[in-house]
Amino acid sequence: MMMIDRNEDENIIDSELVPSSLAAIALILRVANDIEADNPRVAYLCRFHAFERAHTMDPTSSRRGVRQFKTYLLHKLQEEEPTSDSNEIQTYYQNFYEDNIENREGKKTP
Repeated sequence: MMMIDRNEDENIIDSELVPSSLAAIALILRVANDIEADNPRVAYLCRFHAFERAHTMDPTSSRRGVRQFKTYLLHKLQEEEPTSDSNEIQTYYQNFYEDNIENREGKKTP
């Protein structure tokens, strides 16, 4: 059985925790990890899609390790959700400020 130490949660790569019965979603989680630094919102959406696929593949979580994996992934999604939108908005306004106000190249409003 797969055990997850919550203290090391940040160091665990999602794609390495995928039970063999859900191997098809490992690539989605690998992509999420790869793009996390550049676009956290897209990484969140990839993880959300992986959770949906996992639930579709095993809705009763009856296969070995599936319930624990889905619980872990849901927990990770709940942690990321509040920060991903605010980070995305902050990045948008920072880019808008740099492109339109700081450089005084335009008189656009957000």
